[in-house]
Amino acid sequence: MEVILLEKIGKLGHLGDKVNVKDGYARNFLIPNGKALRVTKANLEMFESRKAELAKASEEAKKQAVALSAKIKGKSFVVIRQAGDTGHLYGSVSTRDVSAILKNAGADIDYSKISIDTPIKEIGIYDVNVTLHPEVVEVIKVNVARSEEEAKVAELNAEKEQKAKKAKSSEKEEKAKNTSEKAENVESDEKVEKKSEDTETK
Repeated sequence: MEVILLEKIGKLGHLGDKVNVKDGYARNFLIPNGKALRVTKANLEMFESRKAELAKASEEAKKQAVALSAKIKGKSFVVIRQAGDTGHLYGSVSTRDVSAILKNAGADIDYSKISIDTPIKEIGIYDVNVTLHPEVVEVIKVNVARSEEEAKVAELNAEKEQKAKKAKSSEKEEKAKNTSEKAENVESDEKVEKKSEDTETK
């Protein structure tokens, strides 16, 4: 089905773009949620008459999303759950759970804007995507632990691991740089030597 987008949607397109999508996606998501209209003469005329209004609304929504993103950007949120000795949770952490945690922290974000790649069923620190606006996406840390103390220990260990990775990466870069400089020096020496030989030959 060909539809005209009423807002920017991920990689699909921008406001006003005409795109072909699966019928089910259009009928079950895009059209009922006011994100697109089926391409017809009447709908195109309606879009043209509302284009400026829609663009203004999208810009306003983006401003609000940017303001909201400041409350969660780069932050870690602790979720306390019961778990067995192996760290397996008695249940799982859902997008609704994360939404409730964010709300308690002063960021009222609907669970539909939160994306968890793999089900959270074990203790640990997870990256969770929060799409506040098609152009405003934040990644937060969700620290799932049995207690606040355990969460703090997990965070400290994660920081140490991150520092160790950075140090290792810097070390590799330094070695690569030194190897490159040595190769350049050898090449330079060879050029000087060749030039000297050429001069002597003459």
